[in-house]
Amino acid sequence: MKFPGLNSRILTFSFFAIFLLDSCDKEDVHPGQLINNSDVETGSATPNSWWFSTGQEKYTVSWTDTESFSPSKSLKISNQTLESTEFAFWAQTISTHLPTGKSVTLNLKVKGNMTGTGISIVIRGDNTVQPEGAGEQFVTTQGTSPISGTFDWTDYSIKLGNVEASTQSLTVYLVYLPDTTGEVYFDDISLTH
Repeated sequence: MKFPGLNSRILTFSFFAIFLLDSCDKEDVHPGQLINNSDVETGSATPNSWWFSTGQEKYTVSWTDTESFSPSKSLKISNQTLESTEFAFWAQTISTHLPTGKSVTLNLKVKGNMTGTGISIVIRGDNTVQPEGAGEQFVTTQGTSPISGTFDWTDYSIKLGNVEASTQSLTVYLVYLPDTTGEVYFDDISLTH
């Protein structure tokens, strides 16, 4: 039995389906996500899009596969010397597709085995493409929501109110604070609006 025009309908449907699949990008899959490499899985010596600072040689900052929430890697900071007066951090700066006039929320998974001050999570907005000076907008868990002690993978978040029109970059910081010893892991990091 033949169906007139069936082949042309199948061909038209196939092209339409391919067009729809091809037009989907990462923003369609994760609407509002600003972080690149949020699961910290891709990279060579360091994870793509992430950078770090140690402040002092007493800190160990690494990209590790010894612990992870998903799938196999995480960001790690550790220190064994309580006298540290500087801090260390992992960070990512976003300077495209900023959601001006909207609030943004940083969500992540954290696993820790720390004593002392602990860690903080930060969102910073600057009127420059790279973070410079004191920052125009700044919100942190430091001083308001301490993150320390020994705990398994736990959800943490912080919210920055409306991103100002002058903002040219947003930076998220995962900060290991002074007077802390032990280790902490970060994974599944998202900044959404």
